[in-house]
Amino acid sequence: MNPIVRSCAVLLLTVAGLTACGAENPPAPTFPNWPQSLADFRFRWAAEPGIDLVSGPAVPLRAYLESYRIAQLTQDIGDAYPGFDRAVPPLPSDSHAPAQLLGMRPSPDAEQFGPPGPFYGNEYFHILEITPIESGYRAYVCDGLYKIFRDGKEEDAGKYVSVVGYGARTGLLDVNGMKVWRVEFTDTPPAASAPAMVTDQRGPNPAPGGDVFGPWHITGANDVRWGTLTNRESTADEWIDGAQRLSQCSDLLPHWRTERDANIEASLDTPPSAEPASPGWPGSTG
Repeated sequence: MNPIVRSCAVLLLTVAGLTACGAENPPAPTFPNWPQSLADFRFRWAAEPGIDLVSGPAVPLRAYLESYRIAQLTQDIGDAYPGFDRAVPPLPSDSHAPAQLLGMRPSPDAEQFGPPGPFYGNEYFHILEITPIESGYRAYVCDGLYKIFRDGKEEDAGKYVSVVGYGARTGLLDVNGMKVWRVEFTDTPPAASAPAMVTDQRGPNPAPGGDVFGPWHITGANDVRWGTLTNRESTADEWIDGAQRLSQCSDLLPHWRTERDANIEASLDTPPSAEPASPGWPGSTG
């Protein structure tokens, strides 16, 4: 065999990832509006029958909750999707304002996921309901955080741990790695500068290519805490409903409780691979 050919063949057998003698590993793919620290992290959505995930009110709902989590993980509100600042009002200056107003934008102490990225794995959302109300729509959404991983600390140095497990070490309390969001939002009256509604928002990208909030804006959001400490908008029935929704989420999320617990308690040698974004976003708003 020609010595040059033999040398190249040996190199190909000993260096993983090379496709030809002298080639380099390709760079990780990048996507518009998607932080590089989340290159190995994706959102996955599901919904109850009759709820369209890719058109109508589910589109701004998806964009809102994804933006919230991204800005929280990266600790940079600038990483939220285009249109977020228009669609989501600023936080009120009054710390005694209703919880649904204080919870609309991420704050550093809302959940303790540690310093900014990188993060790995998936977050799972399941829309329980989107109901018309007088002011627009009210949605309840299951949120499974148990399979978001990051580098560990202290006794887990050099390992990868669930952010729920990581947060638990700093005082974060969770219910089996999941919660239920209540989000209220409307498309009336539309902002004068708001773009038109978008449809068919599915595709291979983890983030939308442009502004998908359209005329929608958020009027309240929280993990089912609503009202103020002195005037909670809760009744006994609503507390019971909240427990029932959490039970529904436990059954509807794609992993059983034992598997969720195993993820929360895991200390991995290598980060988990992310399942693809679902339904994902197209390369342009369409």
